[in-house]
Amino acid sequence: MIIHKFIIHVLDKNSDMPVLNDFEGIMTKEIEDLLQKHTKKVLRDDDLKKATFNESENVLKDLCEKIIYDNNTFVDNSKEIAQHIFDKMKADASVESCDLAICLYSIKEDTYVEILPLEYKKSYTHSIEVVEERLKINLVPHEVGLLSSSQKIKTAAIVGLSGVNDEYHLEILDKKAAKSAYKDESFFVKKLFDCSVVFDDKDKTKIFRDSTEKWIANSFYDDIDTARVMRENLLYTLKEKEAVDIEEFIEKTVEDDDLKYGFKEQMFEDGIEESNFTIDKKWVEKKLKKKSIKTDTGFEIKGSMDEFEDALKYQMKKNPDGSVDIVIKNVKFYEEK
Repeated sequence: MIIHKFIIHVLDKNSDMPVLNDFEGIMTKEIEDLLQKHTKKVLRDDDLKKATFNESENVLKDLCEKIIYDNNTFVDNSKEIAQHIFDKMKADASVESCDLAICLYSIKEDTYVEILPLEYKKSYTHSIEVVEERLKINLVPHEVGLLSSSQKIKTAAIVGLSGVNDEYHLEILDKKAAKSAYKDESFFVKKLFDCSVVFDDKDKTKIFRDSTEKWIANSFYDDIDTARVMRENLLYTLKEKEAVDIEEFIEKTVEDDDLKYGFKEQMFEDGIEESNFTIDKKWVEKKLKKKSIKTDTGFEIKGSMDEFEDALKYQMKKNPDGSVDIVIKNVKFYEEK
């Protein structure tokens, strides 16, 4: 990844106009490392979604493409991007002021424009005044939106060139919208970029795993053995099969028709409308390396998936009263933390 250019504009809703920068940012090694870190963090985020612009003519799309085609227009077009975003922000009372970072970067042969709204964080400094020959020091609130190495990015957009073989040249990150699986109206998605989020096999695999676990916890909170069988079936399906068949999955482990119906309704409500889909094996490999369980007796056990599946290290034994004993086996050394 190479960061070619960046610029910062100030979008303060308390003002009538944004503060638009006339100069590119000065690229030092430290700044480039910082921008690379945040860009890679956005690209790795599970909530980053492919999206399509709802109309072929889109102001932000056109401005980003102009920058990619001619990077000498970076400053002028970035100012137009900032002005457009500011005008939309002023019309929406729910949106807070921010600084706006715009980056031009490339990965191998492909070039992208990244748009990063940086929400203001309130910090405090001090003021000193002399009152009747005595010093008076107060805390003064101070809002700042500049990038820091530990800052969490809540919204971002990455725009590439639209080509014949690349239907999805827009990727959107909106942490608030992600909580509702991008179903609720979102300023960033709907009003600003006027786009529609695309749910691919990775999204469906993640939703299937998370929704199934939630459904198991709610449906079998008093039947730990059935819950165990369901979780084993879930893990087997994700790791060993190429596709998920919703009907087949639930028929294997549940007999109650109401529970079967409830499971399928849960999948539909959470965004899986098809009866089957292809499992994203890369996501499974990445996310199912580790396992963590919490018990109602106050214990939490963490380990790699391989260790949980090793009968010489871990075992779950059922008791006559329906409870289970969890046994960590063959321990020769441990330390307390």
